Amino acid sequence: MPKQHMLVTGGSGYLGGWVVRLARANWRVSATFLTRPVDPDLNGEQGVNWRRLDVRDAAAVDALMAEVRPDVVVHTAAANPGGDADFAATNVDGTRHVARAASLPFTCDGAARGIGARLIHISTDVIFDGEKGSYVEEDLSRPITPYGRSKALAEEEVRASEAEAVIVRTSLIYGWRPRIDRHTRWVVEGLRAGNPPHLFTDELRCPIWVESLAAAVVELAEMMYIGVPSILQRRHSAGALHVAGAQSLSRYQFGLRLARFHGVDPGPLVPARSRESGLVRPLDCTLDCSRARALLPTPLPGVDAVLGQHAP
Repeated sequence: MPKQHMLVTGGSGYLGGWVVRLARANWRVSATFLTRPVDPDLNGEQGVNWRRLDVRDAAAVDALMAEVRPDVVVHTAAANPGGDADFAATNVDGTRHVARAASLPFTCDGAARGIGARLIHISTDVIFDGEKGSYVEEDLSRPITPYGRSKALAEEEVRASEAEAVIVRTSLIYGWRPRIDRHTRWVVEGLRAGNPPHLFTDELRCPIWVESLAAAVVELAEMMYIGVPSILQRRHSAGALHVAGAQSLSRYQFGLRLARFHGVDPGPLVPARSRESGLVRPLDCTLDCSRARALLPTPLPGVDAVLGQHAP
């Protein structure tokens, strides 16, 4: 019996690459990239069908979806960092193209058309304003940054598509293999170059190890494929699920831990306060992940637990 088929948009990205790595054991996997080739350790691996795709191009998305005909789509492709135009074109329009191509609409006579794939859409904790903290899935989004606004609009596009979908909201993603993540690299390289970053002590997040998050996403895909009903609020409506690490840390606390883990003296890191920076940023975007912990076998450990059990 042929394996079920997963399409990972943004498969050359940090999270997307790990989803591909973990999924290919039990799935037929197609994965996309835009400008950056796949990781060297994945290049040429059997069972991964690598395709170039610009999610901003609706016709290209439709054509690839019709050709690949996946059972589950994991949509990780996104612009961050970027400007308003990048956020609108990639995060909002691109999500609309992917969600609508994956959904299963009906004609007036009831005949099914389209692909009918289930969709896992990766979203973010910064769709919230940071005034409350410990956000649950039912809390209303109130983004205060351009990126957060684009991801909140992307969630609306998923819901409007009527795809059978799960919106996974997550937090700061970190890891060190096959390469370190962008945030960690900024902290570590800044320290090594004698240009220590200023890190906020009053911004709280729930950092998530990329390997835990990817494993959770693959588990969700498997549940959706076999039709586990508790994931979805109702048929043809997207339910949200908060998937982040178990430990709440400030940006500064997180930076201290990352520096020590990578063998760099964290002493020069500069503590700062977001409230006094003049920037408009959410302060407490911690997520309540009790629903995910009850649903998923994959553990979602905090930073101390992860770093204490591994070597870079």
